[in-house]
Formats: sequence, C-alpha cells, structure tokens
Amino acid sequence: MNLKLLKKIVTMGKYAFLGMVLQCFFLSTLLASESSGQTKMEEVFVTIYQKQMPINEVFQKLESETDFTFSFRKQDIKGSLYDNVKIGEKISVESLLQEISRESNLKFKQVNNTIHVGIKNAVPIVQELVEAVLVKGTVVDEFQLPMPGVTVTVRGTTTGTVTDVDGNFSIDAPADGSLIFSFIGYASQTIEIGSQSIINVTLLEDTQALDEIIVVGYGTQKKVNLTGAITAVKTDEINDIPATNLSNTLAGRAPGVNVTGTSGLSGASSSIRIRGSFGDPLYVIDGIVRDKDAFDALNANEVDNLSFLKDAASASIYGSRAGNGVVLVTTKRGKEQKMTVGLQTSYTMYNPTQELLSDKTTATDELIYQNRVAEFLGTTPPNGPEEFAYFENRSYNVNDFIWQNPSSQNYILSVTGGNDKLTYYSMLSFLGEEGAYKSVDHGKFNLRTNVSAKITDKITLDLNIAANQQNHDRFYWPFSNDDDYDVSDLYRVSFNWPKVYPFYTEADGTPADYVTDFPLQTPMGSWQAWSVIDQIVGDRYIKTRKRQVNSILSLNIDLDDVIEGLSTRVVGSYLAEDYMRKKYLTYQKNYVFTQADPDGNRFVPAAPDPNNINIFNFSQNQEFLSYELETAWSYQFDWFLNYNRTFNKHGISALLVYEQAENGAYGAFSKAEDPVTNYDQDFVYSQDAERRYGRGWEEIGARQSLIGRANYNFDEKYIAEFSFRYDGNTLFPKGKRWGFFPSVSAAWRIAAEDFMVGATSWLDDLKLRVSYGTTGNDLNVDNKKINPFSFVHTYSNNDDVRYIFGDELYTSIAPGDTPNPNLTWATSTTYNFGLDFELIDTRLVGSLDACYKQEVDILGSRLVTLPDNYGQSLAPENYAERSWKGGELALMWRDQTGGGKLKYSVYGNLGYARDQWDKLDQNPIFLPGGNREFETQIGQPSERIFGLRSLGIIRTQEQLNALIESGLKQYGRDPYLGGLFFEDIRGDGFSPGPDGKIDGNDFQLLSNNAAPRINYGFGFNLDWNNFSLNSHFQGVGVYDRIISNQEGAGMRQHGGSIRPYYPIWADDVWTPENPDGKYPRPVGQNWYESGTGATSFWIKNGAYLRLKNLNLGYNIPNKLLSKLNVLSAKIFFNGTNLFAISEVKEFQDPEQKNYDSFPLMRSFTLGIDVKF
Repeated sequence: MNLKLLKKIVTMGKYAFLGMVLQCFFLSTLLASESSGQTKMEEVFVTIYQKQMPINEVFQKLESETDFTFSFRKQDIKGSLYDNVKIGEKISVESLLQEISRESNLKFKQVNNTIHVGIKNAVPIVQELVEAVLVKGTVVDEFQLPMPGVTVTVRGTTTGTVTDVDGNFSIDAPADGSLIFSFIGYASQTIEIGSQSIINVTLLEDTQALDEIIVVGYGTQKKVNLTGAITAVKTDEINDIPATNLSNTLAGRAPGVNVTGTSGLSGASSSIRIRGSFGDPLYVIDGIVRDKDAFDALNANEVDNLSFLKDAASASIYGSRAGNGVVLVTTKRGKEQKMTVGLQTSYTMYNPTQELLSDKTTATDELIYQNRVAEFLGTTPPNGPEEFAYFENRSYNVNDFIWQNPSSQNYILSVTGGNDKLTYYSMLSFLGEEGAYKSVDHGKFNLRTNVSAKITDKITLDLNIAANQQNHDRFYWPFSNDDDYDVSDLYRVSFNWPKVYPFYTEADGTPADYVTDFPLQTPMGSWQAWSVIDQIVGDRYIKTRKRQVNSILSLNIDLDDVIEGLSTRVVGSYLAEDYMRKKYLTYQKNYVFTQADPDGNRFVPAAPDPNNINIFNFSQNQEFLSYELETAWSYQFDWFLNYNRTFNKHGISALLVYEQAENGAYGAFSKAEDPVTNYDQDFVYSQDAERRYGRGWEEIGARQSLIGRANYNFDEKYIAEFSFRYDGNTLFPKGKRWGFFPSVSAAWRIAAEDFMVGATSWLDDLKLRVSYGTTGNDLNVDNKKINPFSFVHTYSNNDDVRYIFGDELYTSIAPGDTPNPNLTWATSTTYNFGLDFELIDTRLVGSLDACYKQEVDILGSRLVTLPDNYGQSLAPENYAERSWKGGELALMWRDQTGGGKLKYSVYGNLGYARDQWDKLDQNPIFLPGGNREFETQIGQPSERIFGLRSLGIIRTQEQLNALIESGLKQYGRDPYLGGLFFEDIRGDGFSPGPDGKIDGNDFQLLSNNAAPRINYGFGFNLDWNNFSLNSHFQGVGVYDRIISNQEGAGMRQHGGSIRPYYPIWADDVWTPENPDGKYPRPVGQNWYESGTGATSFWIKNGAYLRLKNLNLGYNIPNKLLSKLNVLSAKIFFNGTNLFAISEVKEFQDPEQKNYDSFPLMRSFTLGIDVKF
C-alpha cells in the first residue's frame, strides 16, 4: 500500500513539475493578444518649457517621455529649430508636430509607434522623363522577420512610402532610378531598380550608429555618450555555433579578452581573462551577479547583448569584485510584433583536431623501441624475426574499444511577440552530446521566459524566469579531480597501453577484438593489475546533475509627474541551485596472462585460467556507492533611482542604487561500502556503521552596496561621467568591511566641433576618451580566493594527531592560521586612453585603447622566520603590488556593391597585455646582488620559463669524445650519443662561471613570455541574394610554449624498456642508423639528457592562427515559404576549429593544455532555423 502511494506521489510530482515548466514557457503566449494598434498622437501630451529648441532635442524629449520613436536623416533636420509659443503648457504630440511642420520643411508619418520624418518641399530635380514602373517587395530584418515602418524613397525625389505591418511595400518609380530603404537603428540600403519589379530587402542593424544603445553596468547608454572601454559582441554571430558552453564561442571576438579552451571532452569550458588578469571576471546576467557556471549554462540563442567591461571607468560600478573585469549579459525580451514561433534544430559531428596519439604507434613500434633501449643498455635485443613476423599484421589498440567520434543534437523552441500592453519572449532548448569515450554523455536543458507588462502609463512590470539543468555522465576515475576535463592521467593511459598483448580472449585463448567475459591483465609493469578498457566501458561511473532556477521581478515607475525625468525601479531576484554527484565503484577482475607455449612466442596467450585471476581495487579499500548533495540559494535586491533629462544642449543622466545580497548553501555526503552484490542502489550495501560514512557542511555570505553614476553631456560633444560603489563584504573584518571605489571619465567628440566642418565629407565621428577608476579584488598573490573568516581565530580537525580513549578513536582539534584583523581587499587603479572613429560614411569604424593598471594591497605571506614552537603559520598581509599595461585595436570595413545585392564587412581586433610584479617578498638570493638575481620576480611577468639551455643532441662520436675529455658531467652522468647536452654557466651555490657540471645551478631564464601577450581575431561577412557566408579567425602571439606532459615541462621516457609511452619516442629519434634524428635517443630513463624537464630544446613558438568558425547559410525564398505560412527558414552549415597554423602542432593542438591531455575537437554542423 505504501509503495503504491509513493508511486502516486512521485507521478503527481512529475506532472506538477511538467505543468510548472509548461506554464512558465507559455505564460506570455496565453496572455498575449494581437496588436491593438498604434498609439494615437492626439492622446499623448507633453510640456516644453524652453522658448526655442533644436528639432533633434525635441525628438529626444518625445522619445524619452513617450512610446514614440523617430526615424529621420540627420541632414534633413540639421540646424532646424522649434519656436515654442506655448511655453509650459501641455500640448499633444500631434499638435506639436503640426506646429513644427508649419514652421519648417518637415513632414511626418506615423506607422505604429514610429514617426518617420521627411522633406515636404524638396527642390524638384530636372531630369529626363522616364517611364515609371510599379515596384513591390518585402523588407525583413537579419532574422527574416517582417519590418513595418521602413521608409522607402526614390533617390533624388520626394516620392516615398513606408512598409506595412507585414513589411510589404509598393511604389511607382522610374526604371532607371534607385530606391533607398532606411529605418532607425539599421544601416540604409540603396538598390538600383533596373528591370526588377519585385525587390526584397534584408536590413541589418547599424551596430556602429551613434544612437546605438550599449549595455553598461546597471543600465544602458547611447554609444555616443560612452566614456569607458566597453566591447560588445554580436550575439547573432554565435547563435549557430554548436558549443556546449557559451564561453567556447567567444575566442577572438573582443580585443583584450583572451578565451582559451584546453580540452574537447564533452562539457568542457573555456577560461576567460580580460587584459591579462589572473582570475575570472565578474559575471552579471540580467543585472544579477552570477558565476562562471551560470554564464556557461546559457544558450547563445537566449542572449541579446554581451559586453566586456574592461577599464575601471566602466567596471568600478561593480566595486570590490570587478578587479578582473566584468562580463555583462542581457537576455532576449519580447517586441511589439505579431507572435512569432521559432524552431532551430541542428546535428553536429566532431573529430579531434590532431591525430589521436593512440593511432600513431603500432605493436611493431614497441618491438623496435625495446630493441633500441636494449642496444643502449648493451643487452641482447629481446625481439627477433619471429616477433616481428607475428605482429606484421597485428596490433592491439585501446581506442578500438573505448573511442567514438562524438556527436550532438540541439533543439531550440522560442516564442516572441506582444503589443503595446504586453511583450513576451520564451525559449526552451535541449542539447544532447555523446562523448568521445563511450561512457561519456553530456546534456543541457534551458528554459527562459521574459514577460513585460504595461500596468499603467507610468508603471511596468517585468518578470524573468530562467531554469537550466546539466547532466554529466562519465567513467569512474579516482586519480584526478572529478571535474577535470583535461583528464591527462586517463587519456595518456589510452595511448600508452602496450599494443603487443590482447585485451580480451575467447575461452580457448584466441585473441578477441571485442569485449568478452575473459579480460586479460597486461603482464608489463604497472598494467598487471587493471584494464583501461573496462575502466571506460565497465559498469562503474560518476553521475553529476546541476540545476538552477532564477526568477527576477522588476517594477518600473515613471515619476515624471513628481520631477521631470525621474523614475524608480525595484528589482528582486531569487536563485535556487542544487547539485548531485553519484559515484559507483566496483572492482575489476582480470585473468592473469600466461603464454600458450612457455618456450615459444611470449605474446601468444593461453586459455584463461579461472583459478589465476587478479582483482584491481582502484586504491579503494571497499567497493562503494556515494552521494554528494548540495542545495544553495541566494537573493539580490536592488532599488534604483534614475534621472534622465535634456535641457537645450545639456543632457544629464544619473542613477543611485541600493543593493543587498545574501547567499547560503547546505551540503551532505554519504558513502556506503561492502555490497552484497554489484548493484548501484543503497539497499545492497552493508548496514554496518563501520561501512557507512557521512558528513555535512554549510556556507553563508552577504554583501551590501551603495552605487551611483552621473553622466553629463553638452550637445553630445563634451561628455563627463562619475561613478562610485560603496561596498560591504562579510569576507573582511568590521573595520575593513567597507570600501569606496570611484571612477571618473570624460570624452570629447572632436568631429562635432566647428573647426572639423571641412572634414565632414570623410569623417563621420571622432571621439577621444580618457578615464581613471578603482575596483577591488579578492585574490591573493597565488591568484586564489581569500579564505573566509581569515580575520578571526578558527579551529579545525587535525587528522595527524588522534587519541584512543577506551575503545573510541578521537580526532584532535588544531588552531588555524593566525588571523589578520586588518585584512582587506586588494585595490586596482586603472588609467585608460581611447579613440573611437567612423570614416567614409561610416564604412570604416574602429577604436584604439591604451591602458595601465596597478593593483596594491594584494594578500600574501611575508618572509619572516618563526620559532618552531610557535604552532601556527603567520597571518598573510595586504602588501604586495603588481601592474599591467596594454593596448587594443578594433577595425571594421563594411560596404555593399552590385546595386546593393552584395553586402560585405571585414573586421579585425588586436589586444596586448603584459603584467609585472612591483612589490613582493623574496628570499635575499633573488634580490640585486644575490646569486639568483636572474630569477627575481620584481619587474617581471608572472608567467616565465626557467630551465637548462640546450646546445643540441650529441650526434657524432667526435662530439662525444670532446665532451668526455672536457670532464663534463650532467647530473653526475657521462654524456652519451643521442643525448642532449646543455650550457654550463654556473657552479655550486649558483656561483658564476662554468664548473664542468650540469645541474640545477645552470638553470637560466629561457623566456619572459610563457603566456600569450597578444590575442587577436578577424573575419568577414558576406550576404548575396539569399546566401550568407561568415568566417572568424582567432589566434595569439608573442608566446613561447614549452612542450610538457602532466608531470611538468619536457617529455619523459616513462615507458622504461617496455614501450614508447609517448609516440615521439617511436618517431624520428636519434639512432646509430639515424644520427640526424629530430628527438633524443630512447634510453628508457627520465633524465634531462633524455628529454625530461624544462630545457630550451622543447620550447616552441606558441603563436597560432586558427579558423575558429565558418558559417554558410541559405535563406529559403519567401515566395516558397508564404504558401506554407512560414515567415522565414534558413539552412546553415557550421564548422569550428577547421584548421590551425602553429609550430606547436608538431606535438599537440596549440590550445591543448599538455601533450598528454585530452585533445580539442573539430565540429561540423548542419541545421535549420524556421520561424512561423
């Protein structure tokens, strides 16, 4: 009875949850109705207090106080003034525009809430009479949605029209004429008519227009009024990229932003670093502070705006957590339009960007390797003609059992639309990915709905609900972090596993090329106890589930009736997260390998012996099942006061924000051991208390802030801005808990000056920017987060000291680090100089920035000697200092040709950043005059390479004899043929001058550029008829890469005398028959001479150029879709990581973490995007 009741409850819960999801997704759709029509101009009133105003300022006032927007050409209203005869009186918009029309040469036409401005009395142009033709067509946007209200004019005449609600138009025009299509916020297009009677046009957003709205901290600003260094990413260019995480789409898309993906394992992410910083930037999504996981969980199609705040003038408004820059995201919202349903689906196939290391060697290579090592050791070669003949057409490869080329499927359903009372946008998406290893799967679900309701003319209510879940299923691997996506330790096992012994046999000992009931242990070295194949395809696993639900409610109130230009906004956000990780471990059973003929071929197996088996326990005392659960919550409350008003030529915008946030988490871990049988459910495990373990934990934090910003502009020519944040954080003690982070910036639009009138034929805009600001940082000198409660005495369990009282074992308690009552955050001060320009009718646009940042009061340990009986480590202090300098350049050229049929743009960006330590405690031997002064960190970047300088490979007997005669010893060993030899520059104790010995005293600085100093990206976009093609290249420069494996720099010969381990040891190595080999001689030892360790021999130019993304799209003609009631349909093909140029490719992908870490993937995607 109880079981049936439980099943009913579970079933009801599932349906209830499904109902909630469907309700959230379709809430706005159910509430929405068809558009109720345009707002009537005679019903909307405004008050103008100035006696005389420029026409453009009148339009600005109407746009800020009403729902109307104006579409006009600047040259049509330049110099026009409005003489107000009704000062201080309310006047309808209709009457106001009628007065302006009577006094000027302007005419107005309303379409929905857009008012189009034109010339009513243009001077007629004398021209030869040409027969007029009727031209019809449709205007759509880049997403193939109809655009109502687009102005269509015949060039050189006053003849014109506007598109209707479905984007259609018809106009009489001369056959040899041209039509101009223009709409506010979009780039105008001029198309020659010729013999065309139907002209369909796609308008693209004018992303460089001065009226463009840019997302900034706690609001938006016109691009023309920006004073800080902000880079916005075009989100439409990343929508078709098949990325499991949003960060994977951003490499090379913003100058000064370094995005690096080191692994192609399913679910792997990329790191984001802004201007050379060492930590993650702050992520803000829809105004709410989130983390990198939340950013990566976003689907690119739900993102509307994505901006990087790079200087303190733009980032300081986020205060103590913005020291590494800020990534701002706003998600899509509804628009006043007919309901549009979108469906996008795609299928992606992946393969490695480099040949898999496992496929680079064969069994024959292992036999040759063994003989070569034996030759070096002076022993008898173990392999002869019989062995080589046996493996002539035989080789065992782990990847044949565990590897598959990954694939993924992506589905996105969206609904958007609304009217003047309610707008809505909803999206539901699913990404399912099969990993490269057969037991790896990754799935991601996203749900979002944004609803905006106009309650009254003065009050609007916004509701933003988002939810996502990520599922990660993978093999159990206890020897690295569970969230490690580089999986070096496992990946290299898959390629270095011996290829001369079968992994499975039949019952009679016949080798099998598939999984059987008879797995064999490999009788070589450490592999004797386990099987990597069963590790991947066996029944043990790690399952991880992550879920997030975030709701944001915003109430916006227009207080114009109280103070003109004043408004207030209240925002509340609640975030709920949960996390579950389940581990299931069973032991491995393998049959011990025995030779079929003890006197014959040692590689031929006998039949498996059930009495001769081996059990591998993965370094675990018992088979087990464990659960780790965590539930987290956070809220953020913001109260805004906004002021935005224009007085003649004076524009003022200001905001004041009070922000409060709190977060907490509860976690628990349980583990059961010793199961009755192998089953992944708790009830089969021992109930003995000694076989069950558990623990729990809690976390809590809070912050408060007061935020402000004021922006002033005079005639949009001189702009000044001041912002601040007064931050409080529980991470620091009461006396140091609050910090003040101000910034000030200014801009001068030189192109608007009268003395630049002569340049207007080619110069559209030129703006000079300068800024100063401060932000905070909570990273220490090791680039790690400051530990909570570091300012008070703490105690923790001391597992090193335990006591037995009676029959009970007790763990002692030990004091933590000495507290620091003066603990505070590090403070970053940034200076930025910038130049923005637009030339040749805005065809060429660009920006140039130079910056300098200094960070002080970084937390670090001091070099102080303590007595042994002190019992605690000394408290770290805020003392260290470091700085950065750099610059950025971004350029774009855009144009059209062929009568507007071919539209294209070419773009590029470049960023440079270099860091250095200015103040850091060091051992005296690193200071000036010390024996190791060359290693000092002061004045030097953090990422450098130290090691031995290689003089090459000892290739001839003459070279070897000369070195031996000189008495050279390398780590106490004589040089040998085929080994590396190094520069001898110091003696014992780092004393200068050679001493005939190579050891650690001979280390020297090999490179100051162990991290990329330059990052760049460039590409092009082409649109012709219904085809579109865009590409994006990305790369880095001024970068020295030392080839490394998991243990560190250099290439080790881990395989001993048994197998190559790394494929290069079976490649072009030195041998007596190949003295010009590229790599050192195989000797089976991890010596510096044989390739181990940091030496200049392994340093390569780490610079690379990669075709990061290529996208080809075809928009199916509307005449074919109209019969199906389809608004638009696009078929697209996308490729990522298609090729790379780099010196490092000799060993690995240029972005790959190590030689032996998991490779990156190349992808090919075919998809379709349909809108109804």
